[in-house]
Amino acid sequence: MPIDIVSSVLFDGPDSVPGVDLAIKYGPVVLTVAALKYYFGGSTNTWERDMHGKVFIMTGATSGVGAYLAYYLASKGAQLILLVRSTEDQWIIDYVEDLRDKTSNFMIYAEQCDLNSLHSIRLFATKWLDNKPARRLDGVLCLASESIPRGKSRQVTTDGVEKQIGVNYLGHYHLLTLLQPSLQVQPPDRDVRVAVATCALQALAKLDHDDLFWLNKRYPSNAPWKVYGQSKLLLGLFTQEYQRRLNQYERPDKAPCGVRINLVNPGIMRTPSTRRFLSMGSIVGLVIYLLLFPIWWIFFKNSIQGSQSFIFALCAPVFINLDGGQLIQECKILSKKRSEYQDEELQKDLFDETAKIIEKLEKQSAIERKKQELENLNNLPLKEKLKRQAQEEKKRANLHEKPESPEELDAKFNTLKKSLGIPESNPNDLEIPSFAPTKLEEELLKTAPSKTTGQSTKSTSQKKRNKRKT
Repeated sequence: MPIDIVSSVLFDGPDSVPGVDLAIKYGPVVLTVAALKYYFGGSTNTWERDMHGKVFIMTGATSGVGAYLAYYLASKGAQLILLVRSTEDQWIIDYVEDLRDKTSNFMIYAEQCDLNSLHSIRLFATKWLDNKPARRLDGVLCLASESIPRGKSRQVTTDGVEKQIGVNYLGHYHLLTLLQPSLQVQPPDRDVRVAVATCALQALAKLDHDDLFWLNKRYPSNAPWKVYGQSKLLLGLFTQEYQRRLNQYERPDKAPCGVRINLVNPGIMRTPSTRRFLSMGSIVGLVIYLLLFPIWWIFFKNSIQGSQSFIFALCAPVFINLDGGQLIQECKILSKKRSEYQDEELQKDLFDETAKIIEKLEKQSAIERKKQELENLNNLPLKEKLKRQAQEEKKRANLHEKPESPEELDAKFNTLKKSLGIPESNPNDLEIPSFAPTKLEEELLKTAPSKTTGQSTKSTSQKKRNKRKT
């Protein structure tokens, strides 16, 4: 029989209820922990939006908040392009297959785009833009982030830039600016939204205008959050200027800009990046992190809670009537920002200076890649060299393959002329000479009257008349 707890308490007193002593002793503690957990869990998004058939490009979609957002969008029927370091990684292959099975959505693809390399980003963007008609694009989620633990030495990207600056700022700057043509050609009635992840650590950043990208300054290994915060601050200032430039673009149909770029601060989460930062990248630190996990569990969000502000940025209809460049936190639009967010001149100078730095880095990296290719080729055995040369010649002679360089275009052009029986000419001369006329065509050309011949005959007879008159 069920126990009537209420009647027992009323007639026999609280002591008659089993376990009441434990409830009185530990109840306040449990309620306090539950209240703290609820408070630090943050706000929950309440907006919904039809995502079926929409196309999103995502960075950082394989872990943390990005993994849940990928699951959320895929379950809503969106097509996802996940940018990863390598598409040949077996873990990535399994991850995409599992995501397809969980969401019953086969439109999930992985494309190689390593934010650690400007060249890799350009290759992806070139591949994406090389399509006619232009590909559909409904949004870009910039979620990838590099956080170096305390005590670690300076780490650099393949282009020689400090890694946090290179991945968090330069990588996303390069990706979004290269995708600008794709964003601008979307139909005017398409609500295109770009969400860029930021962090509260940007409040600790101090901009050094003489060395914005930490190229020459001593790396603060005991305070790496300074570099991380600066990378997020630079990214935020870039989004403000980038939004203005998108707004200034005049579409052929004179329609207003339909692209909105917003910053999203998800709060502190229990992500792999946070775990690596708190554990300082060591085994001992990881053990301490696990021992203190109950504290992290109470005060830090999980990936689902951290993703709510991103979902709000993608779904809330309020952004249709607002300009981009908003800062979103806890599913709300913040009005208070750092003073740098109001300095348009600083943002413009930063945008232009970053473009120059990236151009310089790309040229240097291209030279280094060419040197490395030649060095690797020289170190190969003679048999392997001859084999590669034969493959290269075969590729150049194949007219069905698209040329990848001007040299390949010249080689294919000469191959085409050779197959037509036309002698090779100067590679710079791109005109194909006409075929030699047949005997019948020569006779017709001799007998056929021409305007030039008629004019010359007329001028000669006119001269003879003038001589007779004189």
